[in-house]
Amino acid sequence: MQFSEKQYEFIRNANQRYNFKIGAVRSGKSFVDIAYEIPARLRAVKDEPGLNVLMGVSKETIERNILQPMREIYTDKIVGGINSRNQAWVCGVQVYCLGAEKLNQVSKIQGSSIKYCYGDEVAKWNKEVFHMLQSRLDKPYSKMDGAFNPEYPGHWLKEFLDNEDIDAYIQKYTIFDNPFLDPAFVENLCKEYAGTVYYKRYILGEWAMAEGLIYPMYQNAIADIPDTDAERYVLSVDYGTMNAFAALLWELHGGVWYASSGYYYSGRDLGASKTDDEYLKDMDKWLDDLAIPRPLETIIDPSAASFIALLRKQNHRYRVRPAVNNVMDGIRETAVAMQRDLIKVSPYIKDWKKEIEGYVWDEDSVEDRPIKVNDHFMDSMRYFVKTLGIAKIKTQFNPIFM
Repeated sequence: MQFSEKQYEFIRNANQRYNFKIGAVRSGKSFVDIAYEIPARLRAVKDEPGLNVLMGVSKETIERNILQPMREIYTDKIVGGINSRNQAWVCGVQVYCLGAEKLNQVSKIQGSSIKYCYGDEVAKWNKEVFHMLQSRLDKPYSKMDGAFNPEYPGHWLKEFLDNEDIDAYIQKYTIFDNPFLDPAFVENLCKEYAGTVYYKRYILGEWAMAEGLIYPMYQNAIADIPDTDAERYVLSVDYGTMNAFAALLWELHGGVWYASSGYYYSGRDLGASKTDDEYLKDMDKWLDDLAIPRPLETIIDPSAASFIALLRKQNHRYRVRPAVNNVMDGIRETAVAMQRDLIKVSPYIKDWKKEIEGYVWDEDSVEDRPIKVNDHFMDSMRYFVKTLGIAKIKTQFNPIFM
């Protein structure tokens, strides 16, 4: 097993109370923790009082990002699974595995003294969970290691790390700091993020403000639909009553998804809202006129409870799937899907083009946030890409044995 010079630097110097690696995806940040740092830290305080904690966005991400990769190195005899009490055995010691995305997770560490904590994707945690964790690292030998990708400059974690009074070792990574990556992979990833805020964050490892158009590459996504039979059809729906109702019909041709047709109705613009039954009637006519095979896989805004219930009664015509509504991950994956030429949109869907030309980041917000005006086709497109995992960012662990 071989580490890069950057990783050896971390092993030599990361001996503060807080030791963080910040930077690009696939830059080797987490590998040194999984392969060396976590086992070494756990063994170093094995006989000392206090709890050991692995904390991530959720228990599922802890399993996927930490425990499973460790098993690939050390086997399942050394690295166990998470039991019903949120515990796992790792390198001969017991660790608690806790999600940190929600405030109610705080109760799981209140009153506990923590001797070692490893934090995965720390920038995605709930701020209050992190602050509670700080108060629990109360032993002279308590330490926390962590790794994460940077986000916007006003992020609470950056404010914490910028405080010169904290006892911290901080190391920055770019994707070019990982000498073990295939150069072709690096080149392709750079192209996928080019022109977006994600290039600065996930390639260069910088805290960067999101500015301007959210999808600056959108013109390359406008294309005519192939004159061949589609391999598959999927419908994506952003539901609204007074707000606009926007649906996109997607066709799969040769590994590329094309939005071939759209339905759009704005009750606010036209001064009259529609009922669920009226929307269903409109959709049936639209899809029947296009001669789309049924039942049709349908991805829909998860908040549209009444319309979902109505569609499920039409299971011979619609097979409903509530959308995964993670806005920022969905936007990022949609941008990558456009860059990879995995999604295309017909030039005849005029309202989609009008929306995307005005779909911009809110530069007055301290957080990443799109301006929520005329974004209904944008939401419909994001639901489709995120829910089907069209361009899911590949961050799975690949152990390096040299």
